[in-house]
Parts: sequence; C-alpha cells; structure tokens
Amino acid sequence: MLNIETFKTIVENNPLISIDFVIINKENKILLGKRVNKPAYNFLFTLGGRVYKNEKLDDAKKEF
Repeated sequence: MLNIETFKTIVENNPLISIDFVIINKENKILLGKRVNKPAYNFLFTLGGRVYKNEKLDDAKKEF
C-alpha cells in the first residue's frame, strides 16, 4: 500500500479507474447505499470501488 501523501499526489495528478454496479431486483428496485462519512455524508451511492494498477476488471468485480 502507498502512504497517504503519495496517494494524494497520485490522485491529484492522474485519473483513477473505478467500477460501479447497479443492482435491480425483480420489483425493479435499485440497491443503494448511504454514505456515513465525509465528504459525501448522507448521500446515496451505488456499490463499487477502485480498480488497482494491473488488476483485471473481472478480478475487481469479484471483490463484491
């Protein structure tokens, strides 16, 4: 893992790749989460996360 200062530098200067999922049930309802921390406290979101360097998308999806 990178230390936080190196990570912040990378985030400021490079695009990050992420993956999001939309899960819809048989009643056509969408599964959402509600953030409990800043900066998006109380905002709704879809499931997802960061894709790490050299990680295959299929492997990133397996985390969920």
